[in-house]
Amino acid sequence: MNQLAAIIQRELRHELRSRRSWLAILLYIGSVVYIAYLAFQHDLEPVTWNALFWILTIFISMFAASGSFAGRDSEMLYIYTVVSPHKFIMARLIYNGIFMLIVSIVAIIIYSLLLGNPVGSKLVFFITVLLAVWGISSILTMAFAISTKGGGGFALMAIISFPLLVPLLITAQHLSALSMMPDPTNYMGNMAALLALDALIAALCYLLFPYLWRD
Repeated sequence: MNQLAAIIQRELRHELRSRRSWLAILLYIGSVVYIAYLAFQHDLEPVTWNALFWILTIFISMFAASGSFAGRDSEMLYIYTVVSPHKFIMARLIYNGIFMLIVSIVAIIIYSLLLGNPVGSKLVFFITVLLAVWGISSILTMAFAISTKGGGGFALMAIISFPLLVPLLITAQHLSALSMMPDPTNYMGNMAALLALDALIAALCYLLFPYLWRD
């Protein structure tokens, strides 16, 4: 547990020092939302609002996960000698999940200010975002780790992550669409499926990362 906390704190310090990444994310969110605002002028259907939100989320997730391993070979070599692979990957998953949840909340706030908020059930929508962000960040963290080791770059990451991202995003979109209603019903099945996908992805990362670590 102490090692997990130490790794998370180390990653947080590294992220705080990299102010450019935070500024780039805020600029990206602001640009996309403002362009949507100019295009629709508050006449944004809930379906379109929902689609734009998940497009924004997936691209920001890719940006955040890309800093997990890329360009930090010397740091990673040191970490490999003092931390077990299981603890390292769990710390990365926890940190990336928290980081992406914060970014998603910022995106929702900016969305609501400029484009309104058609969400009827805030609780269902927040739980959907929480589960989806955890799954997306987990998939991309593992995919970037594999692509970094394999030297395939962004193309290899996209090939690896795409088959897992599609069912996760489809389930999340269906569930968030239901949350647009004031009193959504029949959402427990989708929520259970999303939770099961998250558990499966986390288990795969936990089991497969040590083999990647040894190479």
